[in-house]
Amino acid sequence: MNKTTYLGDKPINRIGLGAMQLAGPGVFGPPRDPEAVRAVLRRAIELGVDHIDTAQYYGPDVVNDLIRDTLHPYPGNLKLGHEGWWPARRGRRCTSMADFLYEKWFAPRRRQSLHAGPLEGDKGSQ
Repeated sequence: MNKTTYLGDKPINRIGLGAMQLAGPGVFGPPRDPEAVRAVLRRAIELGVDHIDTAQYYGPDVVNDLIRDTLHPYPGNLKLGHEGWWPARRGRRCTSMADFLYEKWFAPRRRQSLHAGPLEGDKGSQ
């Protein structure tokens, strides 16, 4: 079996890291042991993980902050995939697609000190 595949035109290892469980209980708030989370992130990179699936929702913002604070400046081969969702439930409405894109796409990237655009194949609106 091949150990790599592609995310768009970018080669990635088949094993990545899903960051959802790095937040606190129920995916909200800080983790019980932030140093253990930082150790997991560093060890994942040491073991060859080159892509992390994350979302602003995790924490919220807590996991993205931990990733940034632990791994920035990012290794050259690291890809961060951000999930987004359309907040149109229970009476909440997004006023425009521009507001949605800023809130769910550009703001988290700026928060993580990322300057590149989206990767083809990034997870889109859910």
